[in-house]
Amino acid sequence: MRPTPLLRWLARVALIMATCVAASTLAAPPATAQPSGLSLKSLSFASKRVDVREQSVAVTLTWTVRNTNPEAEYLSGSVRLRMAGSTPGTYVGTTRDINFWLYTSWEGVRHVSGNAQESTYEYDFAVPRYGKTTSALWVVAGFNASDDKGATLSLEGAQLARHRPWLKAQTAVDSTPPVIDSIEITGSFPYAYVGDRSISLGYRAGLRDSQAGFWKGTLRLAGPNGQVLTAPFEANLSVFDTSCRPSGFSEMSCQFLLDVPAGTTSGAWQVVEVTLVDNVDNQTTVVPPDTAPITLTSNEVVSAANFTATPNPVNNWTQNATTRLRMDVTGAQNGVGTVQLDFDTPGCRQDNAGPVVDPDGGISVGVLVSRNTAECVVTRLIMVDGAGNAAVYGDLFGAPDPGLTINRLPNTTPPAVSAATLTPTTVTRSEAPNVWPTLTMQVTAPIAPVNQYALYLYDAAGNIVAQQSGGTSGAGPDGTLRLYGYLPYDIAAGTYSYGFTLYDASGLRSSYGVNGQPLAGGPLEITVTDD
Repeated sequence: MRPTPLLRWLARVALIMATCVAASTLAAPPATAQPSGLSLKSLSFASKRVDVREQSVAVTLTWTVRNTNPEAEYLSGSVRLRMAGSTPGTYVGTTRDINFWLYTSWEGVRHVSGNAQESTYEYDFAVPRYGKTTSALWVVAGFNASDDKGATLSLEGAQLARHRPWLKAQTAVDSTPPVIDSIEITGSFPYAYVGDRSISLGYRAGLRDSQAGFWKGTLRLAGPNGQVLTAPFEANLSVFDTSCRPSGFSEMSCQFLLDVPAGTTSGAWQVVEVTLVDNVDNQTTVVPPDTAPITLTSNEVVSAANFTATPNPVNNWTQNATTRLRMDVTGAQNGVGTVQLDFDTPGCRQDNAGPVVDPDGGISVGVLVSRNTAECVVTRLIMVDGAGNAAVYGDLFGAPDPGLTINRLPNTTPPAVSAATLTPTTVTRSEAPNVWPTLTMQVTAPIAPVNQYALYLYDAAGNIVAQQSGGTSGAGPDGTLRLYGYLPYDIAAGTYSYGFTLYDASGLRSSYGVNGQPLAGGPLEITVTDD
């Protein structure tokens, strides 16, 4: 008797599952080697056949897990769905990892019933419409579970065969490969430091496939002397993996890393081609859209040393300051064309003048330091000579640290008052609420300006009857500073004296008058008389 199509199909599935076991013997121990307790009681699709040629159809996958350990209280695991490839033991397309948790319905999985000793789960699998041909075979390729007592269960390939964990779909045919819309390197600058250790470069790609959807790809970079670097990337439908995620109806955005070995040749490296594969194994190799090259360097061609800034520190207490960052350069061909600086704060920035050759042969660039910026650390420096050779420095590159910090001039001198007057010096009680006594003083603050004050009015017994504090814009160009006090509306007749404290921007302070240093012109007194 000739075998029926169904028997031929079942024979193919059995061969696939058996081959899976052979291929995974080293990666996954057999079920008998698992810690005792956990077992898969049942696993099956609600239907073994489905027609998705017109639209995707959801088929429910149900499984039940047993645990003979009565002390177990929790359970979690995953089910791995794959499309079977044309060669026995192979799979095609994105892995679909379905995660499940006891007592939790999430990510499309429903906890139907049960506890840690036996529990049942459901997942509605939306069977994709497209296949390589008019049919596709979907297989539960793996099953994992673990409890809170340390027991684990891992089943692969033919270890799942007794559950008949497969589903055959009539599909529409997808004969078109994916399309790439964009690819770019991530990061602020198209430079990277290699040196004596391997590094990773980040890339982002925009892809489209309106039928089966994108599965995986390979990026190729070409560098000097015909050298090539490659980077694979792959979509993953798990919520725990965001490297390749849908960005629209048929769009996919992928972020991935390209490994660069230690000692890779310095120079420009350009994306030259990308191989794309969709979820039914249609492949294409394309020259991608224009992509800026990345320059790799180990600073072995051109380099810099002896980084300094002059002046340093800078006096930026009252206004913006400037300084020049200087370095000694060796190996430059056709001069130095570009120097780019980054700092750890926006308080410092490079000016627009570009690099200059100093009289001693060093290279320098101008830096603007904003008022009151305490310090600026050089975090990234890029230098490119006239032939395009680059050297980079700074922690943000993982490159040698230039070790350069621009500091603010320290201040050790508190503000000083050489003279002070008070106006008026006499006022009646009825006038007092409408009078603002004015203290006019000559202030010397050689480095940090005065920016705060505290003002106190004392009676004859030394008690505070009025006080105020706040900020001030500091003394004028001639050193004059005015403070305005007030008199309480119920102030009694008598003689009162002022005391005050001045604070500068560095936090230093000086006190004068009552409870402070004596004033050269004597106490600042105001007399309140009866009407």
